[in-house]
Amino acid sequence: MKLRYSMSVILKGKPPSDASKFEINFKCGDEIAFHFNPRFAESQIVCNSFMSSRWGQEEHCSTFPFEKEEAFQIEIYSDNESFHVYIDEVKIMQYKHRVEDLKTITKVQVANDVNISSLMITKKTFY
Repeated sequence: MKLRYSMSVILKGKPPSDASKFEINFKCGDEIAFHFNPRFAESQIVCNSFMSSRWGQEEHCSTFPFEKEEAFQIEIYSDNESFHVYIDEVKIMQYKHRVEDLKTITKVQVANDVNISSLMITKKTFY
């Protein structure tokens, strides 16, 4: 998979009752173009990029729409400037690209405390 503009990654899942955090990483080799990290203990979402062997400046989302044992859908849509994050079809944030070429993103990694029911990559023609 090579990510392109106007593509969406749609993840359906549910955090377990003992969830502390989970993450979705858009990877280019060993680097992470976009790190989306909901943290239950702090009730916050932290986003960042790991480029040139170091983390960048963290960005925090003011909304925390996740509940333990509650199903959710995350859609991460990419245009030519940003990743746009929707939770259950409500836009909660956008994150400006820190990589020059989205085609260098070849993997989506989901890790830690989440049970995944589906993951889909699709092309969008609107937003």
